[in-house]
Amino acid sequence: MRKRVLVLMGGVSSEHDVSVVSGTGVVRALDGKRYNVHPVLITKAGEWLWSSRELSPYQQDNFVAQNYFADMSGNAARKEMAPALSELPDCDIAFLALHGKFGEDGRVQALLENWNIPYTGSGVLGSALAMDKIQAKYAYKAMGVPTPDFAVFLRKGFQGTSLVEAVDRLGLPLVIKDPCGGSSLDMGVAKSFEDAQELVERLFKKTHRLLAEKFIPGQEASCGYIEGQPALPPTEIRMTKTEFFDFQAKYQGDSQEVTPAEFSPELTASIQNLVRVAHEACGCNVYSRSDVRIDRDGNIFVLETNTLPGMTPSSLLPQQAACIGLSYSQLLDVIIETSLQAER
Repeated sequence: MRKRVLVLMGGVSSEHDVSVVSGTGVVRALDGKRYNVHPVLITKAGEWLWSSRELSPYQQDNFVAQNYFADMSGNAARKEMAPALSELPDCDIAFLALHGKFGEDGRVQALLENWNIPYTGSGVLGSALAMDKIQAKYAYKAMGVPTPDFAVFLRKGFQGTSLVEAVDRLGLPLVIKDPCGGSSLDMGVAKSFEDAQELVERLFKKTHRLLAEKFIPGQEASCGYIEGQPALPPTEIRMTKTEFFDFQAKYQGDSQEVTPAEFSPELTASIQNLVRVAHEACGCNVYSRSDVRIDRDGNIFVLETNTLPGMTPSSLLPQQAACIGLSYSQLLDVIIETSLQAER
């Protein structure tokens, strides 16, 4: 009997558009012989759009989120602001193709748990902890996971001396970011004290906390972890126009992704072990993907752990899964089945 899957995409965060791309990929790749698929869009304004009718095979194969939700009409179409989730079609599981705030930070997970709707990925605590890069760093340190040295700035009572002290201790360039941002949005690398001042001032207009992090010169990589599966190979991120993996590098072709990375067996194994420990340190479930930097001496530093990494066919996790024999569609099967068995 086919399982009914709700695919949640969009959301109110700055990663809305990226999430829609992930959701579109998931909808198209779910095996129609195994699943009835119901896409659900959360708009940037917080409205939920869905149809009580499952997708036909033709609709699923040719699914384009923008077109589907724009053309949705009739008695089956629904558009609600913050609906009771009991109004959604009955399902066996919700596949979360969401990213960022109110998607990856535990709030949607708590909402789904309140309505006894199973969902993919990490639970409330793991999602919230990994999403907050400051708290994740404390968790890493508690489990012995190396991470770049850092400082925390609070908008309330912030003084310039705090930035001076951070630059003196951490050096330049200095990475400054919104600790709950995603897709490398709301962040920057300051090469001078003046750059750091401007960056702090700009980011404090959006958030009340900032993470200042020591920049690690060297190589950048990302590696997924799937519970119960063989270790995934890391992907090396080679910058072509920028010095770090920012939004432009991720989504505008300003980087080259090499999967599997051309690292030594020893370095590969060390990265794989660290991303597993980082996953466990944050209390994650089912799967995650952690980003790392490797300095010129071969030391590895974990930057962050993503509990709902990009899920398009060309995203890093599907690339890595293919290296261990999991097609994109099979990867979705594994995520669903492992999530249904997860103890959160």
